Amino acid sequence: MSKISSIMFMTLLMTFLKCDLLLAVESHIINAEARRFVSDIVYIQPGDSVAWINMTSHNSVSIEGMIPEGAEAWRSDMGDNYQLTLNIEGVYAYVCEPHLGFGMVGLIVVGEPVNLKKVREVSLKLQGPYRRILGKLRKLPATQ
Repeated sequence: MSKISSIMFMTLLMTFLKCDLLLAVESHIINAEARRFVSDIVYIQPGDSVAWINMTSHNSVSIEGMIPEGAEAWRSDMGDNYQLTLNIEGVYAYVCEPHLGFGMVGLIVVGEPVNLKKVREVSLKLQGPYRRILGKLRKLPATQ
């Protein structure tokens, strides 16, 4: 095979591999319905995105200490739909600030929940309506 043919073959192969990887990435929808997120627990893979929709009077805010180490905290603007791509494995806890008292909280589990023990420990120190995240954490498998 000539050098040019080899380069063309490798370029074509890399293009197909890149397309396969792009097709494997998924987008997951979280719908803000009145005073709750549907679904309130979402399981995704690293590189997948999460989109919050119907956010007319809502926001999405990560809870300090309840996302994986090295992950970036977020705070969406009130009333704006929001999309986020998560690449670091672990549990991410978030709330809607205006409706926190109604239990508008959620969890995203990316790949393996490698920080679950830490998130559970932090959740025991939460005060007031933030403690509603405990109910969501109880739904996650205890073995992880």
